[in-house]
Order: sequence, then structure tokens, then C-alpha cells
Amino acid sequence: RKIRRASEIYLNPKLETLSSLAKKYRANIYPSVDELLKSQDGHEMDGAIICTPHSTHFNIAVQLIQEGKRRFDESSQAGHRPMNILIEKPITTNVGQARELHRLILERSEAEKCASAGLIGGGVGCFQINHSANFRPQAKAAREIVESGKLGEIQHVSASFSSPLSWIFDDPAMVPWNEPDPKDSEMLGNGFAWGQQSHLVSWIYHVVGKDLEPDRVFCGMTHSEKTGADVSHSSTVLCKNGAVLSLSGTSLLPGNAHSDPPVGKRVEIKIYGSKGSLVYAGDDQDSSSGKLEWLRGEDEDENKIGAAEVLCPNLGFEFEELEQDGDGTRSLQAMIRSCLGEEYYAGADSLVGLRSVQIIDAMYRSHASGNCEYVR
Repeated sequence: RKIRRASEIYLNPKLETLSSLAKKYRANIYPSVDELLKSQDGHEMDGAIICTPHSTHFNIAVQLIQEGKRRFDESSQAGHRPMNILIEKPITTNVGQARELHRLILERSEAEKCASAGLIGGGVGCFQINHSANFRPQAKAAREIVESGKLGEIQHVSASFSSPLSWIFDDPAMVPWNEPDPKDSEMLGNGFAWGQQSHLVSWIYHVVGKDLEPDRVFCGMTHSEKTGADVSHSSTVLCKNGAVLSLSGTSLLPGNAHSDPPVGKRVEIKIYGSKGSLVYAGDDQDSSSGKLEWLRGEDEDENKIGAAEVLCPNLGFEFEELEQDGDGTRSLQAMIRSCLGEEYYAGADSLVGLRSVQIIDAMYRSHASGNCEYVR
């Protein structure tokens, strides 16, 4: 009898042809981004979602950013049509490319914000990465309490991310998940770190902000005997301000995230500051399994020191948005609001994307060398 792969059983993508999709959504098909941008559709488009293979993210994003700049330069600077971009994670798997995208976004923002200060996003539209967990109210609440100074100076982060996804990383057919992209000479490996741990790193950097600039990384990994993909890791990240991040992750959690009923991913994040700490942990398929807690480390009332206050008490624990129905993820809704010229929540900007790529790239290099590696 024929033995079916787990990917065939659980993913079941039911892919439609381009012509079928074009008819279904009444959309035109273009063979390249360049031809799209030259068309009437391209002139009228408010934004784009980049959901192509990792190695193609950079070139497409640069074309779209340049289109936004061209529109601004050729307009009267008032009321021009911004180009909004939502890009799949990771932003790239190449540090140099991630740095360049971040530079282009900063350059575009600086050039336009003075003339277009009244427009959302400085008149440039949004540039967001689709780390859907970052757009949830719990992430926003965690970021706000860090920004308020109630935790003091962030000195340590301890975090783990476990997913029941061995069936992906053990399947030789899942080449894009398990093998380095041959078009990216700097990509030393592929697997859980690029595929899953990027969610955890981006959430942490969205919450703690830009103060914890990574400097060095030491990491060890284990790999699938069937595919060579990394399936677990443990890393220490030393930051330039002296803070230390302890990050671990694995796909070896028993079960399947796409079974019926699904087995949830387990996430635990602890952020420690000089005045208090934050704890956010749970099963992402069971909101009652956890909560976002602020533990006071400093208070005028000594009896409150160490006491826990639950933030977003009506929401419990939620991480990635995996629902297929409804109006889409909050990350997508943020992009749509930006296209409409409305205020939107910036859950994962180009700096968050850069930090994630820097750390994961250094993790792979550290495992390969057996040494602590400087972040590029």
C-alpha cells in the first residue's frame, strides 16, 4: 500500500492554478514586479504583500521601496500615494540584505517625514514583517510597560519556544523548510531556527525595543537524521549594554500543530529588569493556559514588592494568529489601515526584522564554528 507523508496529510494545501486564482479574485497576472509596477494596476496599488521564498524577499522589497520613493519625488509631496509593504518572516536570511532594507526604510522616512509630517507613517506607508504575535494586545501591553520604565533597565531575558513540528523537519520533501537556499551563500543551515525561532526573537525585540543591541552569540544545535535540518537549539546572546538573552527552541514537542484537534506550541518568555519583571507563557491553542504578568520589584508599599499584576486579564495567552477565517491577522489589518491612511499598530518594523536575522545568522555560525560569534 502507498504510504503518505505527514505533509500530505496535514498541510493539504489544495493549490489552485494562477489562472484559476486570477479568475476567482478578478486579478491580473504579471510575470515580474517590474511589469506590475509599470502597469495601470501598479500605478494605482496602495501596497503589496511579499509572500515569496526567503531568497526573493530582498529584491522585491527594494523594488517596492524605490517605487514609493519615486512616487514621492515625482509628486507635489502632498497627498502622494505611499507604498505599503507587509513582508513574510524572516525579512531575509542574509544580514547584509536585512541591514540594507533597514537603511532604506530609515532613509525614506527621514527624506519624507518633514514634508509629509501629517501623513501616517511619515508619508511613506508601512513596512511591516508578518510576525503576527507582535500585533496582539498582549505584545502591545508588554512593550508599553517596558517603555514606561516600570521594569527599570532590562538585564536578562529567558525564553523558549517548542513546536510539535517534527513531521515537517523530518520530511525530505519539505526542501524549503529544511535545506539552505542555494541562492544565499551566507545561509549555513535551515530548519527550526529560521522557520520558528524567528517568531520568538521578533516578539522579544518588539517588546524590549532597541536598547538590547546584540553583540555576540554562542549556540549549539541538534539536527534531523533524515533531512539535516536543525530541530533544536540553545543559545546565549550577549548584548552591547551588558544584558544577556537565553534562548532555546525545539520542534520535538510530541504531536502535530495541524491535527484535529491540534497540539499547541508552548512558549515561555521571562523579561527581567532592575525594577521588576514580565512573564508570558502558555499553550497557543489554549488561551486559559497562561497570562501576561507584571511582577513588581520596586514599590512604595513593601508588601507589593514581588506581587503579580495580570495585564490584559480578559485575553489569557495568545501568540501566533493561525486562524484561516475572518478578516485576517492583525498584521494584515495594520497594513490595510495604513493603505487607507488610518493609524495602525507597528508590531514588527525593519529593526525588529534586522535583529531577528542578526541573531539567527550568528546562531548558525556559532554552531558551525563551535565558538562564540560576533553579530554581523
